[in-house]
Amino acid sequence: MEEKRITKITPSQFKKGLATRRNMLVYGPSGYGKTAIVYEYAEENNLKVMNFDLVSKLVEEVGGIPAVIGDYYKRTMDIEMKEFFDAEGEGYILFFDEVNQGQPETLNTLYTITHPNPAMRRWAGHNIGKCQIVACGNLNDGRDKTVYLTELPTPLENRFFVFELEPSKKDATDWLKKKWKNIPQVAKYIKEMLDNKIAPRDIDLALDILQYEQDPMFLEAKLGEALTRKILDLQKGIKGLDPAELIKNARKVYNKFKEDGYVEFGMDIIRSEDELRAKFSEYLSDEEIAGVMKGDE
Repeated sequence: MEEKRITKITPSQFKKGLATRRNMLVYGPSGYGKTAIVYEYAEENNLKVMNFDLVSKLVEEVGGIPAVIGDYYKRTMDIEMKEFFDAEGEGYILFFDEVNQGQPETLNTLYTITHPNPAMRRWAGHNIGKCQIVACGNLNDGRDKTVYLTELPTPLENRFFVFELEPSKKDATDWLKKKWKNIPQVAKYIKEMLDNKIAPRDIDLALDILQYEQDPMFLEAKLGEALTRKILDLQKGIKGLDPAELIKNARKVYNKFKEDGYVEFGMDIIRSEDELRAKFSEYLSDEEIAGVMKGDE
């Protein structure tokens, strides 16, 4: 029998998939934003996230037989999840994170909870048919170097549309630039780290360290010694540049582009505003680029 191949998706496609409200199970490398995408989508669409990180859950805490029989866990669930149960899950994403780090007995409790027919979804006696269900896990083929993974039973996995999140430099760059737009020439730091295959989650932490000029030992813990030296050298170079001069030069380049319909930029010939904007974004913020292209002084 031919081995089933998992469809690869980018972070942008993951978000589009969430909009369909179908059950999604997304595997992917640790630190590449699976959980962040779910929360970002929820915030953008005014949804709440009921998060169950299965790596830390006992079978009783996910509505297994001991919880149904034993009074303590049943009471705890009914209190902590009252709003979710009362709403039958409406307005919620039910999110099972680190799904393949759960114990096999815990995974067995998910069959009824994740039933593909919403009318059949029950959790500890409660109807939850109005929620959207999403699960994320780590790669189990050795690429992710994650240990203690549990293979999901095929019948459980079949309750989801299964995908593998494929890292996207563009999506990662856009997200990080937006979050850290106050760091001068942040795109240069991001590019250097992405080119060295640093996960976006670790780049996010590194930018936080750079923003607040914390001890470089924290950078080294995430990036290694050689890359940390590169980033610190880059930081020195950026601090030595005059922001006003950069904007002035960008304005000259843009005026030349408007006059001729193209412009030489380093080794490239730029023929569209989108290309020019991308080049400017390597050292200017979005607000500065907008000002340059509007002709603001």
